[in-house]
Amino acid sequence: MTAEGRAAGTPVRRSNSLLFNVSTLLQEPIGSLRHYELESARANGLDSDVHGSLKLLRTDQSVLATAALTTTLSDTCGSCLEEVELFLELAFDEEFWPSMDLVSGLSIEPPPERAGFSVIDGQIDLMEAVRQYVEMERPMSPRCGTDCPGLDTSTSTEAPVDDRWSALSALKLELKGD
Repeated sequence: MTAEGRAAGTPVRRSNSLLFNVSTLLQEPIGSLRHYELESARANGLDSDVHGSLKLLRTDQSVLATAALTTTLSDTCGSCLEEVELFLELAFDEEFWPSMDLVSGLSIEPPPERAGFSVIDGQIDLMEAVRQYVEMERPMSPRCGTDCPGLDTSTSTEAPVDDRWSALSALKLELKGD
């Protein structure tokens, strides 16, 4: 084994896409591996590229994708409402199930307890998995930092009063006088 935890002699493929052809992997024996290094891969809906590593493992009925990815995301600080860049680390294991036997061309019925994504035309597309994991990692109320000043309240004035409430305001003043 090498320092990266893979068998010696196993090639690492470089990719700038989130679409991977697994048609030959699905025809290989169980336990066959593919290693990829993602460099500047683009995903729809993301402001920046995805970087990291991906391992594809042939299982008895599917392909297991193990990913360790990073990306940045533009968002709004929940305190001061300024633009903030968020660094996200995504780590996941997802199964991709083929819907067709690539050798015979016959349709494959996935197991009823199956969870995961589909292999379509011999390819897996990590884009939806990446999108889902980005949404799970995105903070509900991001902060720009520990020294965030919060909202600037020095210029705020009293909220305008709706004219429809003026009768109640007059009644309130009248009752205060008693």
